[in-house]
Amino acid sequence: MKRYPEYKDSGIPWIGSIPASWTVKKLKYSFLYHQGGAWGEEATGDENDRICIRVADFDYPRLSIAEKDYTIRNYTPSQIQKLTIFPGDLLIEKSGGGETTPVGRVVLFDKDFQALYANFLEAIRVKDDHSSRFYKYIFSVLFYVGVNKLYFNQTTGIQNLNVGKYLGEKVPIPLLTQQEKIADYLDQKTAIIDELISHKAELVDLLYEKRISIICAAVTKGIDSTTKMKDSGVEWLGKIPAHWQVVPAKALFSQSKETRHDDDVQLTASQKYGIISQEDYMALQSAKIVLADKGLDDWKHVEPNDFIISLRSFQGGLEISYVPGCITWHYIVLKPKDGVEPEYFKWLFKSPRYIQALQRTANFIRDGQDLRFSNFVQVPLPLIPKDEQKEIAEYLNRETARIDSIIADVTEQIEKLKEYRQSVISEVVTGKVAVE
Repeated sequence: MKRYPEYKDSGIPWIGSIPASWTVKKLKYSFLYHQGGAWGEEATGDENDRICIRVADFDYPRLSIAEKDYTIRNYTPSQIQKLTIFPGDLLIEKSGGGETTPVGRVVLFDKDFQALYANFLEAIRVKDDHSSRFYKYIFSVLFYVGVNKLYFNQTTGIQNLNVGKYLGEKVPIPLLTQQEKIADYLDQKTAIIDELISHKAELVDLLYEKRISIICAAVTKGIDSTTKMKDSGVEWLGKIPAHWQVVPAKALFSQSKETRHDDDVQLTASQKYGIISQEDYMALQSAKIVLADKGLDDWKHVEPNDFIISLRSFQGGLEISYVPGCITWHYIVLKPKDGVEPEYFKWLFKSPRYIQALQRTANFIRDGQDLRFSNFVQVPLPLIPKDEQKEIAEYLNRETARIDSIIADVTEQIEKLKEYRQSVISEVVTGKVAVE
């Protein structure tokens, strides 16, 4: 690791020492101005229509604007004159976010066209004797260490960044020539890392596609490739093994009306964790849920191997329960009948082809619409020998576990590359590593 010849104390606790030739000054002294944007009006097709850059257009991992179809809005001539951004301007997310994506992210507007920007953003124009490419990396480090969080004004769950005060933060600044060298170095270095990350992300996508393909094939075609096939007569199933049958869903599952038992724990239906107790859900999510203490008489009792239908079932949230308890009356509890191997149907109900068939039973899907038992029974199901159901389920448990393990390994590699990328930026921007 190459170092600069001489260092001095920066006076900034989270940075420590910096190269002796660098100065320390407030961010705002490197900028001509900063100002908020505007959302504009609906596009009309006249000469005042402009590209509007939004937070959704941020390619934050690359600290730039994504290549995509941009939103077009209509602005007044005075807004166009005031709010037009040019290549080299910085954009900072000043409102919105949440704990997972706090505001304060900064990207470089590096496109060859002019645009305006939305009201949740603020534009920063860098002075001519400073490099905006260098400052995108400065802001990346500030965000990484959480300095932006010191300037949040949070109201009604929305985070607002006090940009003016934030730009009062002191940072180490080299001369322009050194800024450009650092920016060149980091542009090249991060591009190499980004390419590695991109390849690994593509591999993860392929693995997920393979996982889905294996599930769909196994639950609708079985796992014996030599089996003679026949037309099922059902669109979503297509061809199935000749010895399988197709029956109405109510022949395999009934709707349970059993109400909660006095000792039932309250359950949560979650696509992420399945059916778990609300206390376990709170622990996993590090979130507080107020347990219900009224209307519990209408809650429904759940036994292991029951299935729960909820609104999210339209998106694949038809969940199996492995634990007893009770679920809110908004949900439907399905009880397997004789001949059902629950582990097989756990996979079938998660297959994209089944989910699509379930979606087609509704005239429309919107927030607040529940999936009813009447929807569920409209989708015919395969009737398979129970021992074969078990074989398919064991096969899918084994194969998906193998793929999931590979996905986890590659995902961990991606995270390590991201951490390495950020550490490179931090080390170089703060002068811990010399760039000549």
